[in-house]
Amino acid sequence: MSNGSRRTPWPLLVGVGCISAAILMVELALTRIFSVTMFYHFAFLAVSVALFGLSASGVYIYVLPKLHAVERLERHLRVYAIAFAIVTLLSTVILLQIPVALEPGKRTLWLMVKIYLLGAAPFFVGGACITLAISRLHDDIHRVYAADLTGGALGCMLLIPSLNLLGGPGAMIVAATLGTAAAALFAFADPSARRWLWMIPLAAALVGLGVQARRPWLDVRWTKGYERASIFSKWNSYSRVAVYREGHSDWGLSSTWRGPHPDSLFMDIDASASTPILLAKSIDDVAFLSNEMTAFGYRVMPAGGRALVIGSGGGRDLWSALVFGASHVDGVEVNPIIVNDVMGNHFRAESGNIYNRAGVTTTVDDGRSYVRRSQEKYDLIQASLVDTWAATAAGAFALTENNLYTVEAFVAYMNHLTPNGVLAMSRWEHDGLRLVALEREAATRLGWPTIADRLFIVKKELLATFVLKVSPLSAAEIQSLTNAANQLQFEVIYAPPVSPGAPRVESNYDRLLAAADPQVIYDGHALDISPPVDDRPFFFQEAKAKDLLPQFLAGDPLAGTNALFTLLGISMVLVLLFIVGPLALFARSRAKPNEPAPVGGAARPLLYFACLGAGFMMIEVGLMQRFVLLLGHPVYSLTVILFTLLLGGGMGSAISRRLGDARRALWAIPAIVGVGVIYALALPYAFEACIAWSRVARIALSVALLMPLGVLLGMPLPAGVKMVADRRPALLAWAWGINGALSVAGATAAILIALLWGFKAVALGGALVYVAAFAVGRGMTRQSG
Repeated sequence: MSNGSRRTPWPLLVGVGCISAAILMVELALTRIFSVTMFYHFAFLAVSVALFGLSASGVYIYVLPKLHAVERLERHLRVYAIAFAIVTLLSTVILLQIPVALEPGKRTLWLMVKIYLLGAAPFFVGGACITLAISRLHDDIHRVYAADLTGGALGCMLLIPSLNLLGGPGAMIVAATLGTAAAALFAFADPSARRWLWMIPLAAALVGLGVQARRPWLDVRWTKGYERASIFSKWNSYSRVAVYREGHSDWGLSSTWRGPHPDSLFMDIDASASTPILLAKSIDDVAFLSNEMTAFGYRVMPAGGRALVIGSGGGRDLWSALVFGASHVDGVEVNPIIVNDVMGNHFRAESGNIYNRAGVTTTVDDGRSYVRRSQEKYDLIQASLVDTWAATAAGAFALTENNLYTVEAFVAYMNHLTPNGVLAMSRWEHDGLRLVALEREAATRLGWPTIADRLFIVKKELLATFVLKVSPLSAAEIQSLTNAANQLQFEVIYAPPVSPGAPRVESNYDRLLAAADPQVIYDGHALDISPPVDDRPFFFQEAKAKDLLPQFLAGDPLAGTNALFTLLGISMVLVLLFIVGPLALFARSRAKPNEPAPVGGAARPLLYFACLGAGFMMIEVGLMQRFVLLLGHPVYSLTVILFTLLLGGGMGSAISRRLGDARRALWAIPAIVGVGVIYALALPYAFEACIAWSRVARIALSVALLMPLGVLLGMPLPAGVKMVADRRPALLAWAWGINGALSVAGATAAILIALLWGFKAVALGGALVYVAAFAVGRGMTRQSG
């Protein structure tokens, strides 16, 4: 096919779509695999790895043009497509064999570099296909780019059923199968190819996929550096749940308990967050829960009250409600594997059928969304250590945001309590001041004068339970709780004074609750204990902005937020070595005798593509974070956001072709800026008004809101390709590589900005980057004119 061909054959377009879908599936499946084999914050590694590999492939095509002659395009595409399938399988097999214990030291850092390069290999090979298609078929860029984006959108839709049915490793096999399908399609576009020969790899891949579905031959072996045999394990789109024939510790059980204690099974999510499955048949078997720290709030629940348990897990908190005489308990569990497969099927009898017991109703839903839509009023709402360090595919961008622990969430909880209702939160005592700050701010929004007379806090070692009553605690209730704590040998770390003016030792809780302006307390504390809000919901991120860099320099480079800086550093070093360096080195050697060196005059188009890469990722990441609240779970946010933006982008690319002059498509950029600013300001109000809608209605609303933005986002890049191709076609592969490299920076910047200033700032930052892109693009049009 020549450069001047105006219409690309449909097998090539469909093949490009298949490779694009496969690349996206590998990227998102790796977030799941890394979350299981390493830790949640390393799931971001998959995003960085993907963007690095794609960028490096653009450099590779640019610096070795003689290996990629235009007249042999179809052959090169099918070779890289089949190579993508092989490399994807090989890299997956090797990655699953590597134990990563994440111990500080040079060995672990080198191991991370090894994993980084190994993970980047499929993206490098697959990216070569996309780069060749974009750069060699630039005369038909609108349709090619539309195929690329539409394929990515379909990959999003294919990802969830693949993860649900086959797990993370199985999804990688699906991606490899798509690679073989692309190779066959590219062969059908080449009359000189032996088409039947390219059907053999596709058939082999389908056989391997069928075997994986019936008897998995590729699965996780090492989790967090340990090899551990489970009696049950299953994947879905946002977790891997495993059950082990071993007991689970009781962190909050009083040392005074001398009665019977049932055995338990150990269940965990992504080998991180864990919960026990109590092997009990009746309430008598779990009587020990009356002496449990996490059940302390039930001591002030009205007799026969109705309870809500957020995060019912292995069912222990459901048992606690029944032990204390709740007439009915509603359990909300976000993970359907736990509800349907573990507690409702495989371990139903062993767990005493607690999920289906009389007086118990369990719902699969996000706790925040469930409460917001519920019409019930509860006498007690309980949440015990409800958080998971398991990264969803969207959580790769999220680190540890949790919409359960925001001011707006606590307002919803308090609004669903009866006049004498109780909110009982159990958390590590380290989180205590921030939790109380949350409760104070939520109470202020509800018009409560104070919570100092409604709060009671007890702890055992590192675990604490925070009991907050809607009405002030009476002297009798305070005395009863104090006596119970003393009897159970729990430490009372805050209790309202029984008589005003009574002498007491002032604690940090006293000072926070008594402060006329709590901001003074927040500013004076070593950690960030200010209450998280929906715009910045990072409850577990306690380092202040000024301390992030010193903390990184002085601490473990692989711990918590430090890992983000470490991965950013590795990304930037590899980008410099494998992308920027080779481009600069080969730029002048590529110059033709009668034209300026490619580097001369290249700054403006390269800056344009760089801005598009960074700006697109900032907008995309910010929207993924924000829509989690509306859609109820990160997996829905991931699917809806990516599918809509990519499909809309494909439509925008096709529409921009009809505009004729590429300069007209540049005016989509001011529209992107305007929509981005509107979203930053208006989405919180729209979500508050619509969060109680059904999930189907909320998904439809999300698509309706995002599709126009997706169409606009699909226009600027084809316009840039067209302008560069008309004057400097040699720059296209370079520009594509720079676009990907800056996407790495854009994704990381989005996370850092969200951590420090919130999602609104991310949206505004992305809008500013697009303003810069428009200014540079206008300069390019004047230059070409």
